[in-house]
Amino acid sequence: MKVALVYDRVNKWGGAERVLLTLHELFPDAPLFATVYDKENASWASIFNIRTSFLQNIPFAKSNHEFYPWASAIAFEQFTFDEFDLVITVTSAEAKGIITKPGTAHICYCLTPTRYLWSHHSEYFKSSLFRAVTAPIVNHLKKWDKVASSRPDHYIAISTAVQERIKKYYGRDSEIIYPPIETRKQLTANNKQLKIPSNYFLIVSRLVPYKKIDLAIEVFNKLGYPLVIVGHGRDEYRLKNMANKNIYFVKGLTDESLSCYYENSLGFL
Repeated sequence: MKVALVYDRVNKWGGAERVLLTLHELFPDAPLFATVYDKENASWASIFNIRTSFLQNIPFAKSNHEFYPWASAIAFEQFTFDEFDLVITVTSAEAKGIITKPGTAHICYCLTPTRYLWSHHSEYFKSSLFRAVTAPIVNHLKKWDKVASSRPDHYIAISTAVQERIKKYYGRDSEIIYPPIETRKQLTANNKQLKIPSNYFLIVSRLVPYKKIDLAIEVFNKLGYPLVIVGHGRDEYRLKNMANKNIYFVKGLTDESLSCYYENSLGFL
């Protein structure tokens, strides 16, 4: 059986990327299709045979994909999957919109329906002026997204919340398969090696606006409890500037060190 994997864009590291690595273990010969591939920021993907779209050669598309949502939709529709028996899309955006022939099964592992169009639309478009100016484009993308949502043969959701969103916004049923976890890692550090106070709370996340890390920082600024934030992203500078001295930022951890942060925390947010 010939299998292909499809992902929105290969330009970062996070939970979805761990899913892809697990799928690679299951299907080591499966190529990975994506709109763009940023080798510098996605070194984890070097083990894949990556096939990119025309967006790979468009300026800033690797790092600022939000400027090209319409182009991403076109890019996925231009990929050809005739040689494959099974295609698995891992997506929170346009990848589910690939077009396959009846003989090719398409399973969508849905991270969430497209956030800025549906569940988080009001957060992405807070400004009434920006919302008004972009309304024609957003409405067009919503129509395309609804059409694209009908293309997978089967949906898999990562959680009950995502399952409910898939039903609400796409009208599709789904099965839940929770993302994989690694239970065999050995802890190689202790609390002293972490160089942070004891009795801390923990956040592990990409530092982007929709994750609402700023809300947690505001709360812990008032409470004064130690908070460790593990991750990086475009919101990092702003979040550091608003954080008091009881809040610590950490990034670039090995899996073993990250396990130790989990092990020693009072609670995970």
